[in-house]
Amino acid sequence: MPDPHRVLDGLDPEQQRAVLAPRGPVCVLAGAGTGKTRTITRRIAHLIDSGQVNPGQVLAVTFTTRAAGELRARLRSLGIAGPGNSVQAQTFHAAALRQLRYFWPRGLSWELLDHKLPVVARAADHVGLTTTTESLRDLASEIEWAKGSLIGPADYASRAAAEARDTPFPHDVVARVFDGYETAKRNGSHLLLDFDDLIIYAGELLREPAAATDFRSRYRCFVVDEYQDITPVQQLLLDAWLGERDNLTVVGDANQTIYSFAGATARYLLEFTRRYPDATLVRLERDYRSTPEVVSLANQVIGATAERSPGTRLELIGQRPRGPVPRPAEFADDLREASGVAAQVKHLINAGTAPSEVAVLYRVNAQSERFEEALTGAGIPYQVRGSEAFFTRTEIVQAMRKLAATAERDDLPHDVDATRVVRAVLAPLGLSESEPAGPHAKARWESLRALMSVVDELVADEPGITLQRLVTELTLRAEERHTPGQAGVTLASLHAAKGLEWDAVFLVGLTEGSVPITQAVERGDDAIEEERRLFYVGITRAREHLYLSWSLSRSGAGRATRRRTRFLDGIDLDPRRSGRCTVCGAELVNPESRVRGRCASCRIEGRDEGLMSALRTWRADRARRRGVREGAILTDAMLDAIAEQRPADVGSLVAIPGIGSVKLEEFGDELLELVKRR
Repeated sequence: MPDPHRVLDGLDPEQQRAVLAPRGPVCVLAGAGTGKTRTITRRIAHLIDSGQVNPGQVLAVTFTTRAAGELRARLRSLGIAGPGNSVQAQTFHAAALRQLRYFWPRGLSWELLDHKLPVVARAADHVGLTTTTESLRDLASEIEWAKGSLIGPADYASRAAAEARDTPFPHDVVARVFDGYETAKRNGSHLLLDFDDLIIYAGELLREPAAATDFRSRYRCFVVDEYQDITPVQQLLLDAWLGERDNLTVVGDANQTIYSFAGATARYLLEFTRRYPDATLVRLERDYRSTPEVVSLANQVIGATAERSPGTRLELIGQRPRGPVPRPAEFADDLREASGVAAQVKHLINAGTAPSEVAVLYRVNAQSERFEEALTGAGIPYQVRGSEAFFTRTEIVQAMRKLAATAERDDLPHDVDATRVVRAVLAPLGLSESEPAGPHAKARWESLRALMSVVDELVADEPGITLQRLVTELTLRAEERHTPGQAGVTLASLHAAKGLEWDAVFLVGLTEGSVPITQAVERGDDAIEEERRLFYVGITRAREHLYLSWSLSRSGAGRATRRRTRFLDGIDLDPRRSGRCTVCGAELVNPESRVRGRCASCRIEGRDEGLMSALRTWRADRARRRGVREGAILTDAMLDAIAEQRPADVGSLVAIPGIGSVKLEEFGDELLELVKRR
């Protein structure tokens, strides 16, 4: 007999309510870090233990192989997953593929199309398009979005225009490619099916009464994880699985809907109780992943949404002990931001944090280059997740190969302008003056721009550098960053970080135009709110340490034209208000430590020592003029706080403990001018 208490061990009251909900429709709104996987696997175990369903009658689906693997591992630990008559936990596509192989009618053959780009290329060529690899990827992405959204070629152009889709070619031209692609996959009695077709055809086959009866006699209980990520075509398949039944448990968080560009929609999650009025609704809001300080910031960011559906009003409640407050940092330019982040990463590692428990998260993959370089310079191992390391990206490999070939030419003048030559070499590869259309083309363009910024940096450091020397330096940088198989700090985009977590997270490049990204601003409020949710996802990846950084310009030579992301507007990021060390999180009891905002033994990496030296010189001069000791002007702790916090206005300056109205009146203007000049 199964232990009736095993499914409830260690669960909080809300999790228990979800687990013990009666058979039928159940909707679990589960915030980040609230134990949703544990809850749904225990619910499955409860349904089986209580005799409401047999193990082989349960189908649990999610969206990634990693998530499906985690579900299976949890179910195995409960003794209800494995070979034979057991719970099935699969991705939507794997479940659909299995059904197609079982139900596919005889006399009509098919095969899975693993790589669709060649077929898309033929369709594009047929309508007279000149394409690149990136534009083909963008066309393929549009086809995937359309099919996931139940949009056919005939309706694509109007729907794409209404959605303001970012496409490499006009919408009507993309529609013609889409139509040609679908035609090319049909060859008499033999079909090519792409991954989207698996979902479509699986649903179509279940319209046949015999297939529907067979399937529904086998599977009687369904669980859908990450339900906010479901697409209309996946919902159609889920409806076909269910028929008239309602034994369905869905789990999701509308605040983590970040894949609408691929057709995902939280609408089905938010409307679940309208569709099933008798459904059990449970909210999981106790966050076991992050410290209260991280949770508080996450709540403030997501709570700033102007209009929120009731289904999105999850307010996380941190369950862990208190920790360090999230630390903001503003830098003059991108390179200083990268070096400052690398310095703080090194401090964390030296203090005992494993490199594998640190992540640097950015909005687009092209931003990784400067952080790869800074971590390499600091001797910190890293791995790039969800994309190749910068110097192994296809477009960068191509660029390096062409630059090396150009440098070997003997018909170039010895004093040729290296920068101009590099730009000329990169132009045919996609480096244009203006940003191209299409996400993949933009990603390639951003990578080439990042390479060009490295070139500009090398030329600035060594005026008159020859092309041969420049290429040699680039090659050395590429070789130095090649760290295969070495566990280290994770570099990843915010999208690639979904579903993961680390002890320490650095959210970087937090400026308008990056977070939210420019394209989202152009598309309007819905797209901007998705960017807010993406930022929220990034925040909630951190268990304990969270760092937020941005830079005011691309390079030190440029004007400071950037501004911090709007998503931090109105949020108090002053770490000193917590009364805890901004580095280690310990409570500050010493008055001098409270002034600094940190323990005396904790160091702020990357502090502007030039500013600190200028402050000491200024204090010594003022003390000499007044004939008083230097500490009577400002204490060492106050100087430390000014150098580390760089107050830019009167409000920031007076917020430093000890700098009251008298000192502000006497020295305020001078101190602010000192900070401004450094």
